Amino acid sequence: MFKVVSAEIKKMVSKPGIYILAILLAVVLVLGVFIYKPTVYEDTSVNIRGESVLDIYGEFYGNGVSSGLKIETDNNIINTTQLVNLYTINGTTYKEYINNLYKEFENNFSAYRNCAYDSSSTSSINTTKNLLLQSLTNLNNSINTGINNAQKGAYTIISTNKNYNNYENLYENIYEIFNVTVSESNRSQIAEICKEYEDNFKENFTTSIKSFKFPTLDSNLIKDYTINEENTKYFIINNRMSEILNQINELKDLAQTDSEINTSLKSKDDMLNLINLYINTAKTYINLAHYELLTNAFSTVSTTEQLDLMYLGSESKYDANSFLIRYTYLFDNNKTEDDYAHPLTIGVASNHETNAYDYAYFVLKLFSFIIIVYAIMVACHAIAGEIKEGSMRYLAIRPISRTKLYFGKLFAILLMSTIMIIFSAIIALCVGGAVYGFQSLKILTIFNGTTAITMHPIVMLLIYLISMFLELTVYASIALLFSTLFKSDLLSVTILLVLYLINTLLPILSDGVNSWLAFYPFSHISLYSMFGSSNYALSDNFLNIMFGAKIYASSNFILTILVIGLFIIIANLIGSHLFKRKEL
Repeated sequence: MFKVVSAEIKKMVSKPGIYILAILLAVVLVLGVFIYKPTVYEDTSVNIRGESVLDIYGEFYGNGVSSGLKIETDNNIINTTQLVNLYTINGTTYKEYINNLYKEFENNFSAYRNCAYDSSSTSSINTTKNLLLQSLTNLNNSINTGINNAQKGAYTIISTNKNYNNYENLYENIYEIFNVTVSESNRSQIAEICKEYEDNFKENFTTSIKSFKFPTLDSNLIKDYTINEENTKYFIINNRMSEILNQINELKDLAQTDSEINTSLKSKDDMLNLINLYINTAKTYINLAHYELLTNAFSTVSTTEQLDLMYLGSESKYDANSFLIRYTYLFDNNKTEDDYAHPLTIGVASNHETNAYDYAYFVLKLFSFIIIVYAIMVACHAIAGEIKEGSMRYLAIRPISRTKLYFGKLFAILLMSTIMIIFSAIIALCVGGAVYGFQSLKILTIFNGTTAITMHPIVMLLIYLISMFLELTVYASIALLFSTLFKSDLLSVTILLVLYLINTLLPILSDGVNSWLAFYPFSHISLYSMFGSSNYALSDNFLNIMFGAKIYASSNFILTILVIGLFIIIANLIGSHLFKRKEL
């Protein structure tokens, strides 16, 4: 096997393809410095225009002219808190409230019916009719409000569409029969209307209202999300926010009393950093609070509806959950977004400034395209090309099995490609360090959409190299299979390059993260995307769309490993079996 691999590598080195590849990689490396202009991660929640600390403070805390960003932040926190407070109305649960309204309607109906049967005056019947219709309207409005609030995330009535549609039809019919003109001439008709309601509507109407599904609220859960309760999440949130706000106030007081500090750049930076910290902390905690309230107490709402309420409806469930796990990690460790770098992506800097690791990933992503194309071309020529040239016959008469010969060629292609990948990574990292520097925070990545992990950027880069190698192995294995299937190496190359190009461009044609591509096997061969990179791969230019990581519906780490493994195993088993029987 070793001799076969050595011989194959010598062949590759003796041909011009390897040198053309090296030149292309060098060109991409140089051009990368000029074309690499990533989106730098910035927090746009604070926009500082003032020249003094007081001006900066005023924009945040309010200056008498505008309310300031703090008011907006506080309102967001209050609105989040109200998610657990809306389940009661006037001190009673929503279920009790609706039942009380229904009892009021029933009492008014009894009064209306009695007036219709006895000798009450027309004005008395009109009065009871108006009270009846008003109570019916109140009941309907409250139920509709409950339905709407349930859809927005409030702790109120939750009902199936089928039951609600049944209720609506009943309500319209009941309102119509009761809304009749009262006069002496139609007193008997009104009595018949009351009887019609009791015979045909009352039982179904009562059943319809009682069959609404009210949420079961755990008293401990509600307690856990009460601001004034010690050691609860909201209590912790408000304490943390208060500590930051106190520091901002201290700086503001210093600025008011010391003109030198007022003009000090350091003091302005301190104020700016604290304001950003306050906003970032609030933003993280608001999202976390929404998430925990919905997932812990809103069990009757589907996952899709939860994501919509979190403004993550446009994301795949995998990506959306990655964001939520990130919020949870930041909360548990009392950190903010600024304390960690984001996963390396092709279009977005991991930190507030571009660094060597960002550049290296960008260049390697472009390198991967060139190296995989090279591996495909070599693999397609490895069998079909040598059969065409006649050199395969000389190999076949040597004392070596065709299985060893087949896998020797594959290992040689992978070994040469791996050497180029490693060499390219080292050069890209060195160039990136010289141009951008190596300064970077630890990366907070969400593995498989379930587990928060912090790692050095160099580890993230190594994970990408492993992912790149596995993807290359998939295409090399399929290319070698095609080289065995077809007599023409040109036909094999053409088919594989078209396939690779289609797989690369398909995300551009995709109509969303939950598209039909979820069922396309080649959409699940990127191991690196399982480490959170897809969350920050913006689609604002062609390169991002084509090379940016994307997670499709039902994607996960096990599925990715399974798809990669099946591609490699099946392609090589079939290819080696066909090669044994192939006429040379």
